[in-house]
Amino acid sequence: MVKVSISLPNNTQITFESEESEVLHEVVGMVLRDLPRDLMQSPSDGGGNTAVATAGKSNTSALSTATSTPGPAPAVEPNTPAATAPSNPNIEPASGISDGTAIPSEFLSESGRAAYIAFCQNANPLGDMRRVVVAAEGANRHFGVDGVNAEELGWLFDVAGWRKPGNFTQTLRNAARSKFGWLERIPGRSGRYAATTLGLSKTLLSS
Repeated sequence: MVKVSISLPNNTQITFESEESEVLHEVVGMVLRDLPRDLMQSPSDGGGNTAVATAGKSNTSALSTATSTPGPAPAVEPNTPAATAPSNPNIEPASGISDGTAIPSEFLSESGRAAYIAFCQNANPLGDMRRVVVAAEGANRHFGVDGVNAEELGWLFDVAGWRKPGNFTQTLRNAARSKFGWLERIPGRSGRYAATTLGLSKTLLSS
């Protein structure tokens, strides 16, 4: 049994109980969203109010609320970790990179992502520099981007399921050195690199 109590500034206390935490989660979210504003304000006569909340879900019982002693500002006091603020399951996190960097809009195509993953799996590059080359070429082919930078590579490596190097910027520079020449800087676009013909010949099993 999951129980959640909510105290309002006008001394009203709302209590919910349910056998299913997911259902309780939704009910609490709806109540908090639809509470009248006058219930969120302190009463002028010092009295308390009584409110009743019901839920249209099975195995859920909503208890009538009773007046409590004066307390602090509204607070949700969940008895279990499951009774947290509601979230929308249909909204994807804005970040696909472990450091919290937002996914660039160019990479939001689902079909492009699937094609990019297949491209990386087919290439199966070994080593960080080869993977950077493949990621840059895959991003160009399947997302239409002109070169990649260190931040974008973090997301591209995550999607491909590759372990990230310690420093993407240094890996990009190493692959672009004259000793290798697998990447080249894009003129006028600081920090962005594209794969060279030599780099592709060294990394792709098939094009």
